Amino acid sequence: MNDNLTTATPVLTVTRVLDAPRSLVWKAWTDPAHVARWWGPAGCTVSLDEADRRPGGRFRREMRMPGSAMVVVVSGTFEEVVPEQRLVTIGVLERPGSPPVKSRMTVTLEDRDGKTELTIVQTSADFNEEYIANANVGWAQAFEKLEALLASEQGRAG
Repeated sequence: MNDNLTTATPVLTVTRVLDAPRSLVWKAWTDPAHVARWWGPAGCTVSLDEADRRPGGRFRREMRMPGSAMVVVVSGTFEEVVPEQRLVTIGVLERPGSPPVKSRMTVTLEDRDGKTELTIVQTSADFNEEYIANANVGWAQAFEKLEALLASEQGRAG
């Protein structure tokens, strides 16, 4: 695995405008109880073993994939935490039967007229076309769950 994750290629970029204020999106992204409700692709269940959201703090997530006993583990450290603005992690995704994938993920939140533009940029020398395609599908499914959570938290039918 390449440890130079700041300039590693390829890059996976995902941007979504969410119908919620930045403070609520930040809470959904950083509160372990909220993260467990939306993280991961559709149908997976999530448990958070560790979530110390401060620079140098560790995290660990276990995702049980739908229809199987497969557990995917994502673990790492928080590199930068700027409340309601920016979150940077260095993490490793481990899937049974596959080599680990190390990446640097930067999440930024920007106000957009009462909504929040969320951008994720992941860099990794371990990414390939198949991984990026699967990650895009997984992020799209996770964002659907995130949008439902945000709507519910704002008191709307979700």
